Amino acid sequence: MGTTMTKEKANKVYDLLVSIGGAYEPNRNSFIYHHTESKDGCSEWRFSGKLGFGGKYRSGYNRVDCYREDETPERIKLMDELNGALAKI
Repeated sequence: MGTTMTKEKANKVYDLLVSIGGAYEPNRNSFIYHHTESKDGCSEWRFSGKLGFGGKYRSGYNRVDCYREDETPERIKLMDELNGALAKI
């Protein structure tokens, strides 16, 4: 079973995924639905963006990661920045 959250928190999370992580803004409504209204919730969301195809937001941990083979020093720094921002909400 996935995790659900309030719409306010889901929007704040997606704001960060877009502004820092490069997520695609038109996917916001789908993200909000799956994290707030879907009966199954959502435990992970592939947002790709600056973290590549494997870039995921994991709602149970309120953190992002990417495929290990896609990690670069720049992506690790980006994940650290984004995870730090996520920890504040």
